Amino acid sequence: MENAYCKVLCELPTRTRRGNLHWHSVKGLIRNEYHMNWIVDNLPAASVVEDPSSADVETSYARGVPVGYVKKGKYYIYNHAQIIVKYHATASGDARVVGVFAEPFSVNHRARADGGLATCSEAAPMTRDAATRAGPLEYHLNSRVVYTYDVVFEPSDVAWASRWDIYVRPGGDAQREEAAVHWFSIGNAILIVLTLGGILALVLARSLRADLARYARDEGEELLGDGDGADESGWKVLHGDAFRAPECAPLLCVLVASGAQLGCVGAVVFVFAYVGFLSPAQRGGLLVALLATYALLGGLAGYASARLDKATGGRAWSRTTAATATLVPGACGAVFLALDAALLRKGSSGAVPFAALAQLFGAWLTVCVPLVYVGAALGYGRPALEFPAAVARAPRAVPASPCLLQLLPALLLAGVVPFGASFVELYFVLDSIWMGNYLLGFGFAFGGFALLVLAAAEAGALLTYYTLCAENHRWWWRSFLGPATAGAYAYAYAAWYFSANLRDANALTAALFFAYMALGAAAVGLVAGAAGFLASLALTRAIFAAVKFD
Repeated sequence: MENAYCKVLCELPTRTRRGNLHWHSVKGLIRNEYHMNWIVDNLPAASVVEDPSSADVETSYARGVPVGYVKKGKYYIYNHAQIIVKYHATASGDARVVGVFAEPFSVNHRARADGGLATCSEAAPMTRDAATRAGPLEYHLNSRVVYTYDVVFEPSDVAWASRWDIYVRPGGDAQREEAAVHWFSIGNAILIVLTLGGILALVLARSLRADLARYARDEGEELLGDGDGADESGWKVLHGDAFRAPECAPLLCVLVASGAQLGCVGAVVFVFAYVGFLSPAQRGGLLVALLATYALLGGLAGYASARLDKATGGRAWSRTTAATATLVPGACGAVFLALDAALLRKGSSGAVPFAALAQLFGAWLTVCVPLVYVGAALGYGRPALEFPAAVARAPRAVPASPCLLQLLPALLLAGVVPFGASFVELYFVLDSIWMGNYLLGFGFAFGGFALLVLAAAEAGALLTYYTLCAENHRWWWRSFLGPATAGAYAYAYAAWYFSANLRDANALTAALFFAYMALGAAAVGLVAGAAGFLASLALTRAIFAAVKFD
């Protein structure tokens, strides 16, 4: 552990040809506040950065070291880094790294006659006063950038077990402001859910109760011979069609089952992350937990698809079960393999090796698929789900719907509610994935996820009720697709995020972003759609069970 000062890393010219620092690319990185992420002993470097517009100096954690900064329309590049490595000495005489800090400087280096640098000393670390005297390095075309660094070792009282505390439980004004945003987001989502829940309760308490009272009165008049039931209207007239199996019923069963599986996976992983089982020190631990939980919950998907398929009169149980086991994993795997092939062609270190892919395929084939078939066997072995009304021989004609209940407006309105309950937390999730920031508030993320599911269930139930009131019995797919459009809103939000934060990315990065975000948006849509459908199914069974039919 020897300190090192004023070490020259490299010297690069700024030109536009290949192999040197590209002028326009680096300007874009500086303008968009890109950071370089450095890792020492599995710890990310926390940057100590001076605000160019003031004399403030703050420490930011897990955000990397900025490329440069912009001041008064001019671009300045950070070309010197003072790396401070904090270590904790044990009783046995060993030393373990417990902190890494990097303070960047923009220094206009000048050479001495002997070839050394006159702007820094090999006997002492760079100071902010020395950097100020040398002046910042303005980044412009046809200049030369000399990169230098210091390494300083400092003892620390922080124990090895607590070295991640500054990342997972940081302090400071920036973190307090972020927590305030989280609380505002959760409060906004709770308000949306409570408002929608209040509307649903009002509908069930007033409109539905009035419908039930009217139907009971009509039945009494018929029994007394005072009426002929000719004025029967509303959702009751759909008793012979409300539980008619929809078109492409097996596909709907597979999508709902996959959405339920993904929803349970998200809930389990968020809970484990919140209680501390998934530490950021375990690189890739969150992804491994997601994949393992998904495989282990394959039985849930098989059971749900089997129960729904049997309720809708499905007979091709083997085809439905096979689709449940392969549809979502197959689509995700195809997209991932295509992107991984592109990374391999570019020689990227981010490409997943073939051995890891073989392990993933083996885990899916030996764990997930058998569990899906076990769950399906249990589901098909149970009695079919009973409906309170028999299905008529001929389907009823669907009358013209009001404007807001037509297919496209209804789907868009139903999807905006769950998206509105979670879009702020979605920003922090995107930031953690694409900007290298840690998702610190797993509790907030879990709250946003739970509120998304609740809002989707309420939106689906309301859409289904008003669809039935319009004497439209085709509620099955609507109850799923309406809340599922939250995924489309999430994808549009991701596109805005890309244009705001990653617009200078290269073509491969853009392809990675939009492909992975498509998978994420599809997952959001499946979870929201499953919640909306299951809530609608429960509501429909409940209201028709409260009415007597001839």
